[in-house]
Amino acid sequence: MKSAYELAMERSSGPSIKLTDEQKAALADIDSKMKAKVAETEIMFDQQLATEADPAKAGLIQQTRQQQIAKIKNDAEEEKESVRRA
Repeated sequence: MKSAYELAMERSSGPSIKLTDEQKAALADIDSKMKAKVAETEIMFDQQLATEADPAKAGLIQQTRQQQIAKIKNDAEEEKESVRRA
């Protein structure tokens, strides 16, 4: 008998796919690199925010920061999806 979680996963993404050890390692590597890039981006933009006195410019910096982090995460998800399909 399947758990509610297993049933929900099947409904949301179809049948579960078994990953090889190489795929799991590649996915972990992608996650690790993504986290490092996000941290680097946060540090860079936080330094810019710390020196900015104009609220309008600070808002623009914050918006750009969020966009960059979202792009990094999106790129990582696309890369992970290609690994899963391989």
